[in-house]
Formats: sequence, C-alpha cells, structure tokens
Amino acid sequence: MIAGRACIDLEAGVNPGDTEDRGPIMFHTRFAVVALTLVLSSCAFGGGNGPSTDQFKSALNDELQSLRPDGFTERTVLFDKVVPAGSNGPKHSFIVTATIHDYGPGYPSNGYYGQTCVRKMDAWTFDMVPRGDGAWIVQGRMTVTDGECVNNTQEGQAAIALASLPGQTAAKVAPPVSTGAGSIVLGEYACYGTGGRLMAGMGFELDDDGSYVDLDGERGGDWEHDEASATIQFSGGFLDGQTGSDVSATGFTISNTVSCEPFN
Repeated sequence: MIAGRACIDLEAGVNPGDTEDRGPIMFHTRFAVVALTLVLSSCAFGGGNGPSTDQFKSALNDELQSLRPDGFTERTVLFDKVVPAGSNGPKHSFIVTATIHDYGPGYPSNGYYGQTCVRKMDAWTFDMVPRGDGAWIVQGRMTVTDGECVNNTQEGQAAIALASLPGQTAAKVAPPVSTGAGSIVLGEYACYGTGGRLMAGMGFELDDDGSYVDLDGERGGDWEHDEASATIQFSGGFLDGQTGSDVSATGFTISNTVSCEPFN
C-alpha cells in the first residue's frame, strides 16, 4: 500500500459528525467513528510501537557510555529534561537537556589525582530509529564540547561533586520490539554512489500522499511502499521503474552501487 494514503482515504471516507439517529445505522456509524479514531491514532504515532521516553534515555545513555574519553573511569549521564518531539514513520525524535559528569583518577602515586569534567547538552535533538536487524540506534550529535574540566585535589574524590549537578540517571530499560524491515521515513532523501559519493541531481522528497518530487520541485511521480517485502516502487518522474530494496528507517538501496538515505 502507499504509505500515508491509507490514513488520508480513511479520513475522507467517514464523517465523524454523521451520528444522527437512523435506527440500526446509527450504531454502525458510531462504530466506524471509533474504529477510524483508532486507525488515525495508529497512523499518527507510527503504529504505536515506538520507544518510550525511558527507553530512549536508556539507549542514549548506553551510546554515551561507549564514548567515555580515555583517562576517565566513570561517566554519569544526568537527564534534566527529555521531551518527545514527534515521529516520522519509524524515526522518533526527542529533545534532551542533560549533564555529563566524567571522573578520571589520574596517577595518585605520582601526585596527580586526575580530572573531573562536566559537559552539558542544552535542548539537543536526537532520533531513535530501528535497524534492519530489529535493534534500535540513537542518532544525533554525541560529542559534547560545552563544559569545563577541573583537576582533582584528592585521591578518589571528584573536584566537582556529582550530587551538586541537576538531573537523574536513566534506568536500564529494554528497547521496544521492532521488526526493522519495512519501515520508511518521509521527507528529503539524498542518494550516494560508489565510495559514498553524493550523487548530484538524485535528491528527492517523499510525501505522505504517495507522491515524490525532485528537490527542484519539477520532476516527480508516485511511490508505493510494500512493508512485507521491505521495498519501495517508483512510477513516473525521474525514478520511474526503479525499485528500492531493504527499506528501513535508515534508507534503502536501488542497486549494488546506489543507496538513498533520509537527509536531516
């Protein structure tokens, strides 16, 4: 089916205000309104299987822990505020305000007690998307340069106390179950050739009404997404007859040498 078009067709086919008493018809009409509400909710929130805020915080914490700088033995991520920022198909966005506390013990035997660094994220946007293998990944800027580092003055004691900083650590939460395959993101795409070379003139936008157009708004056509086979078929426009395979939240491939990815 064409992504997005099912939601539009359903919305056009039922009038939520049409609930006047017509005997047995009234029950069926009201039932249709309830069913429509459930379907549209599913359309708006990507099927209801996206990550919760706690699942996102747990995943982002894991990513940041894996990037702990050399020379530091402890990293604590304190989340001050995390706000869901909407979904685009399988891509779920969150706005994060957090503090990262890194502690390094140094070399006490040499009289050097290491450093404590505090770095801050102020309303940074991250995306959580499923991979083709069913796992989830967090995308966004991970390098934090805003902050300060202070030399520790005593062995085993951080120069900046963790308790003095705002926020809470994230609980370890399992990510939502995701099939990975078949998910697709709407919006602008860029295509890449051999060696990851950006292909000029191959950019396009996927719209939720099942149409696509190049970035100049001149050459376009239709697209159809088959979730079961994880493919996307183009008809009309400069991609007429092309089929993308291995569709996921991170993009799809058109051939052995050409791949297209959402362009943020």
